[in-house]
Order: sequence, then structure tokens, then C-alpha cells
Amino acid sequence: MRKSDIIGLVLLAFVIGCRVYVPLADFYSLRCYPVISSSLSLVASAVPVSLEEVVVIGFVLAFIAIIVRTVRRREGFFRWLAGTARVAMWLVIWLYMGWGNNYFRTPLYSRLSIEKAAYSYEEFSRFLADYTESLNVAAGTAASCDRDALETDVKEYYSSVVSNFGYTGLRKWQHIKKPIINPLYSSVGVLGFMGPFFCESQLNLELLDVEYPFTMAHELAHLAGVTSEAEANYWAFNFCRQSDNAAVRYSGYLSIMPYFASNARSLLPEDVYAEWLSALSEKAKQDYAACREYWDVKRIRLIDNAQRWMMDRFLKTNGVANGASDYVGVVGMIITMDSYSCK
Repeated sequence: MRKSDIIGLVLLAFVIGCRVYVPLADFYSLRCYPVISSSLSLVASAVPVSLEEVVVIGFVLAFIAIIVRTVRRREGFFRWLAGTARVAMWLVIWLYMGWGNNYFRTPLYSRLSIEKAAYSYEEFSRFLADYTESLNVAAGTAASCDRDALETDVKEYYSSVVSNFGYTGLRKWQHIKKPIINPLYSSVGVLGFMGPFFCESQLNLELLDVEYPFTMAHELAHLAGVTSEAEANYWAFNFCRQSDNAAVRYSGYLSIMPYFASNARSLLPEDVYAEWLSALSEKAKQDYAACREYWDVKRIRLIDNAQRWMMDRFLKTNGVANGASDYVGVVGMIITMDSYSCK
């Protein structure tokens, strides 16, 4: 064994320890991740494009190189297995030490000692009415926003507000990065993603203006250490609705409209649901339909389905019980957290 293998095994033991022992994961999130994310993103800030894709391509080439070397040198199966295991070990270590160990920390509700709000028809109906009114008002006043100023506002919000809930503040050198293979993300409807290798947040270059504020806030929530997709949606929505800019508020309300619609369809009587749909702003409904049509044209179904399956497996493997459907939980979280903040 090489000396680097010993170091790797120690780090791998730490990763496994975070997975099975929550206090160790909490230590990582509160003490280690702020330093690691700041350091990695500082290195990445010198490059205008995403380094996450470079790392992934590098690991893929490394696995291919091991196969080629094994065939050319006619080495045995166990030499190939040892080389593959070594590369896989460092892939796992980098992924989890860079960001992934945040999956295993104490969840937000447990940290705040609160229970998820139980369903109440009256409470949900009241909240839905408030949401609808705010959406309709924002739809009628929305204009545009400066994207550079928006990034500054989002980072300030996370550093001053969200950091109070056990997450790390965002640094001035942590900027939104440009994906290298952007058409691939459009083909699977990925609007943005958080890279664990250099702690970079990437946004799809083809984002519509109305989607941009919410998506940026969502991805920067992951950079702050949020792993739950529902919670990232919650913080993104919370940022948007408190903004002074009507376009930013509209982005937040419109972006979570499908989640409210899904809950309303499941929880409300059919006639009440139809009445709610008729109360929605025509502009909001047209904008939502336009967004769906815009991305549907770009999707490649085979790749899209494969990506969704892999994302679902990845999330469930890392303790997100609902997998890819975790996004929908944002409505329950909004109601729960709004009740908590009113106490």
C-alpha cells in the first residue's frame, strides 16, 4: 500500500463515521464544511467555467486509463480491481469531504426542536388563499432584475439570515459558474446544480428571466450546506418573497406554483380545486405553461429518465427518503416554518 492509500483510508473512515454517527456529521457541517467550501471555491474562483465537470471527466478518464493499462500490460484481474478501487475511493472521499457529509447531519426540524405541521383543511386553505393573492399581485407588477445585484442580495440573505439556522455564510468570491456542457443539462431539464468537488453553484445558461432568481437562490442554498431539495426550495422561496423587487417575488411564487397545485389537487375537493385554478392570475398560468413548453422542447426523454432515476437513487442512498420527489415537500415546510417563526 502507498502512503496516499493510508491517508485515503483514514479520510474514508471519517466519511463512513459521518454516515453512521450524527454528532460527527454535525461537527463536519459546523466546523469543517465552512473551511473546506471557502478554500475549494477560492481556488475555483480563478476559473470562469465550472471545474465540477472537469473533475468528473477526469475521473471517467482515469477509470478508462486503468482498463487500457490492464489490457496493454496484460495485468491480472486483481491489479485492475486494485487500481479501480483506488480511484473510486478518492472519488467518494472528494465528493463527501467536499460537501456530501452534510447529508448526514441533524435535520433542520430536529435542530429547531419542532414538529412538522399536521395537515389541517382550514390551515391549508387559508395559506393557499394568501399564496394565491401574493402570486397574483406579483404577476401584475413584475418587471426585471439585475442579475449581479441579485447574486449579492442572495448571498447577503444567506450570510445574515440562513446562517442562523446552522448553515455557513457565503463568501464574496463564491460566484455562479457557467457549465461547460450546458446542452446536456437542458436535455434533462436541469436548471442548475451544486458541485461537491469545488463547491461551485452552476446555473443553466438557457434559464428564462422569470426562473433565474428562484433557481439562483435554490442552488446557493445548497452551497450554504442545505442538502434537502424541499428545504432548498423553502429558503429560495423565502428569499424571493421578502425581496423589494417585484420580479424576484414573482419568480419565487411562480416557481413553487406546481408544488401548491400538486398539494391542492390531492387535498382539496374537486370543485374547490377548480375554483382555486380559476382564481389564479391568467398571466401566472400563461407564464407557467410557457416555461414548461420551453423546457419540454429541449428534453431528450431517454436521457431525462436516466438522469431522474440516478438522482432518485443518489438521494435515497444519502438518507433523503423521498428521493427525487423531495422537492414537493416545500409546501409543508413553508407552513411549518411560517408557524415556527410566528411563535
